[in-house]
Amino acid sequence: MFLWIHACCQPKWVHEADACLVLANKYCQDPDAEDAANIMRVISIKNYSDDIRVIIQLMQYHNKAYLLNIPSWDWKQGDDVICLAELKLGFIAQSCLAPGFSTMMANLFAMRSFKTAWQNDYLRGTGMEMYTETLSPTFIGMPFAKATE
Repeated sequence: MFLWIHACCQPKWVHEADACLVLANKYCQDPDAEDAANIMRVISIKNYSDDIRVIIQLMQYHNKAYLLNIPSWDWKQGDDVICLAELKLGFIAQSCLAPGFSTMMANLFAMRSFKTAWQNDYLRGTGMEMYTETLSPTFIGMPFAKATE
């Protein structure tokens, strides 16, 4: 059983959970304040039950360092941090090594329930094929627009 931290959670549930997820509000105005509030939640959880596995989502990479100061924070026990900024930069780095990686991952993880015109064009285009053809000498020096008429 996973425990998702919400303002209305009762402390009694902490002892029954296998892990506790502390999720960040990615639409917040102040990412550092959001991270600080979530780190305080982790401190509170660990003070109540120091052996529970905690997975926290942070907005800013530099706030990871504060977790190391929590005495009961233990990477070996399974406590972990997911940093949104770090994930974004990691996807960009992977795209440098494997072009199209971030697009593929975005297509796998993003759910879209509506189709717009560009998506229909994109999907139609993925089924197209390209062929090479040698043109007659008549087309030499002719502008592309005129050659396509």
